Parts: sequence; structure tokens; C-alpha cells
Amino acid sequence: MSFNQTWTHLRTLNLSQNKISEIGAEYLSSNEIWTNLQSLDLSSNKIGDYGAVYLSRNNIWTHLQTLKLSNNSISVKGARHLSNNQTWTNLRTLDLSGNEIGNKASEYLGSNEFWTNLQTFDLSQNKIGWKGAELLSRNQTWTNLQTLKLNGNNIGEKGAEYLSSNKTWTNVRITWK
Repeated sequence: MSFNQTWTHLRTLNLSQNKISEIGAEYLSSNEIWTNLQSLDLSSNKIGDYGAVYLSRNNIWTHLQTLKLSNNSISVKGARHLSNNQTWTNLRTLDLSGNEIGNKASEYLGSNEFWTNLQTFDLSQNKIGWKGAELLSRNQTWTNLQTLKLNGNNIGEKGAEYLSSNKTWTNVRITWK
């Protein structure tokens, strides 16, 4: 078995806190060998919006279940592209905490129709207000959602009202304080 064939069995890759920039994200996303990758942790790097765009273009990680991109300076552009990835249909956990998602990016994320298996979504510390909560609450795809973390944002009572009105998320526990 060659070295490259061994990498096809890779299931978990943790590259958090490694100063990976958008260029590194581009290299990672273009990998065609990690066909069995299930968990990728890129937390606390320097990926930014362009790195998120590169990652979103990946169409090899069909088994990806966990993606951690917390603390990477991802904002509207990056979130929009991530939400359009149609390959990650097995995604169960997405951590975008500590970024700059805001209200506009919440609209893109909330309109996602591909993450049908999503169970845990962490958007804490992302400058999301009541409008962002409203936009997220419109999602009708995440029927398996169990945990939505919005703590450290500013959704207020109005945002809480919107979130609680979603009829699709029947098993969700939302944290915002």
C-alpha cells in the first residue's frame, strides 16, 4: 500500500491553531484523496472569507459530519459560500462560533437546503441580532436540529420570539444567553 493510499482512510483531521490562512484552506479543499474524511477541525486559524470560499468548493468530502471553523474571521461572503455547498449533506455538526457572521450572513445560512442531517449548529459570538435570528428561524430544512447555540449575540426578546416560532425544529434546544 502506497503512502497516498493510506491517506484515503483518513477520517479525522485536527488542524486547529496552526496559522492556516486562505492559501492553506485552498490547498486543503483541493485534496482529492481524503474521500472518507468525517471530521475536520480548522478552529482558530486565519482562514477568513476567501478560505471559506475555497473550502465551500470542495466536492470530495461526501462523508463529512463535523466541520469546525470557529474563530476564523468568516463573515458574509464566507458564510454565503459555505451555505451553498451541496456535497456536505451528511454534515451533523457545524461550528462557526467566534466569527463575524452578523445578520446578513444569517440569511444565507438560514436558507440552506442541503444540510438535512444537521444536529448541532454553533453560531455563538457572531454579532447576530434579532433580524439574524428571524432569518435563521425561517429554515425548514434542518428537521434533525437538536442544538442551536446563539449565546454571546444580541438577539433579544424579539429574536427569541422568532426562533421559538419555527415549527420544523421540533427537538431543538436553543441557547442565547
